This record gives sequence, C-alpha cells and structure tokens, in this order.
Amino acid sequence: MPTEGRRGVIAGGIIALVLVAFGVFVLPFAFPTPPPIITRFVATRAFSPGTDEGRSQAVVAIRLSEPSKVSITITDPTDGRLLAELTDSDRTVRSRTLAVRWDGTDPSGRRVPDGVYAVDLKAQAGEKRFAKSRKLVVDTTAPRPRVTVESAALACRTTVSAPGEPVTVRFAVTGTQVTAGPRTLGARGATTWNWRGRDTDGDLVPPGLQVVEVAARDDQGNTFSDARTCWVGHLVARPVPAAPSSGGEVGVAVQGAGDPQVTLTLRQRLGSPGGRADQPVLGDQLGYSVTGPASTTRITIPDRTRPADVWLLAAIGSDRQALIGFRGRG
Repeated sequence: MPTEGRRGVIAGGIIALVLVAFGVFVLPFAFPTPPPIITRFVATRAFSPGTDEGRSQAVVAIRLSEPSKVSITITDPTDGRLLAELTDSDRTVRSRTLAVRWDGTDPSGRRVPDGVYAVDLKAQAGEKRFAKSRKLVVDTTAPRPRVTVESAALACRTTVSAPGEPVTVRFAVTGTQVTAGPRTLGARGATTWNWRGRDTDGDLVPPGLQVVEVAARDDQGNTFSDARTCWVGHLVARPVPAAPSSGGEVGVAVQGAGDPQVTLTLRQRLGSPGGRADQPVLGDQLGYSVTGPASTTRITIPDRTRPADVWLLAAIGSDRQALIGFRGRG
C-alpha cells in the first residue's frame, strides 16, 4: 500500500475515534435522560398506632418530576389483602411533593395486628411507569426489660437489661427530684445506675425504704414503667451471730464506727427490698427496742419466731440505720 494510502487510513481511524469520543462524552449532555416520575420515596419504617406520643401514624412522602397519577396503598404481604388506599389513583397529582398518612386501620376501621406490611407505590405519566414497595412495621407492643434493684451497703444499684428492642431509659427516685438518664439501651444490652442516697443538693436522704422508678420507651412511643424498693441506710453493720436461733440474742458489729451507741429493733419480715413498690417489706415491731454500746447491746428474738421471718434494724442517731437479715433464710 502506498504511503499516502496508509496515512489516509490512519487519519480516518483517528477521526472515527474522535467522533466516538464525542458521542460518549458530549451527546449525553446534549440529549440528557429524562428523570423518573418519582425522584424520592420515603416511608415511616415503624410506628405504633394509638400512642399518645412518638410515631402514632405512618407517613409516606414522595417527590414527582412531572404531573402524574399516583397510587399509594398498604397491603398485607402474607396474603396480598388491601388494607388502605392512601391516594385517589384516578386523580392527577400536579404538585412536586405529596405526603399521606396511615393510622394503622383496615377498611373496616379496625386496627391491624402488629406485623410487617407493604407500602406499594405506583405512578403513571403518559407512557412512563413507576412501581416500588417498602416495608412498614406496626409495633404496639411495649418493651419488656428486666429490672433489678439491689440494696448495696451504701447505694441502690438498679440494672435494666434485655428490653427486646432499642429503648431509652430514665431513672427517678419517688418523692425527690433525683433523676438519671435518658440512656440509650440496645435490644440485648444492659445499663446500671448507682444511686448513693443523696438528694439533688448532695445531702443524704433520711434512712429507710426508697422507691426507684424506671421508665423505658421505644422508638415508636411504646412505654414501660416499673417501680421497686431499695433500702438506703447510710450504715454498714452485720449481725452477731450471723445465724441466731429462735429465742436467742443477737447484736451487731458496726463497720468503721468504733463502739457507738446503737438502738436495736426487731420487725416482722414481710418482704425484701428490690420487690415491687406495692409489696410491703417491714411489718409490726416485735417487742421493745434496746439501746446501748454496739459491742455489748443485744436484743432477743421471740420464742417460736423464726429468725428468717425477722428484720433487725440497727440505728445510730436519726440519720443512719441498717436493715439486717439473718443467714439461712429459706
């Protein structure tokens, strides 16, 4: 092939490559692809119909690129049953945005059971079509965390665990302004609050039974509450002997206090701290109180009274008091 011919072929190839590049990079901008009918489709993922706060209704919102006929329905994916028509599919929507709500009821006005439902969106503009679905959870079940309250030597230890779903947790002490939280807790997580028996000014609260309130709330607005007792005494003492007998004498050893004057009182044992707030702990007083040096003062458990059924209260002054049970309680 003559040199001039080869040059012509090469030049032709270069021109072809330029034209292809022009088509790839320039033509899409000269003739852009029109946007889809629906450019945005969002829906509430989970809600709780009938709650006073939180997500009491489901919201479906869309953005349109042009006037279109729009159908938004709620169906039961297990059987395809139509539960709600949220738009008039025969009417042309001319606004750029549209938001509709569902209250969680079926065509008869009855609230649907908890479960997963489908939000079905269809749109038509001339020959153009759009169809898409999203999942929606109806959740009216309150979280059920496990709550334990322990009366430690100088604190109330409240633990909230395993609510079954993410929640926020708040703590409070009845009759005071003491609060803690909110704390975020995962479905299988746990959180613990140690309250050391002080009010909001940092002063010790009077010794005795206190009530710790726990409130948990899930993202849908379903709530859980529990209230349990805790003993706050600001005094650490142990019984001597640890396992007295019926009709026997018992005293106390007070931690870190030398040999203070102590008042001992026996009360019927009706329950234990850590139970629900409506469950009694202390019953009637048994016999008389006795007062004297902690090292020598003793009080007698009445005959035919099981030590397991008795609380021993040891008090130093009016601001420190220990609630003592005996070993071997069955």
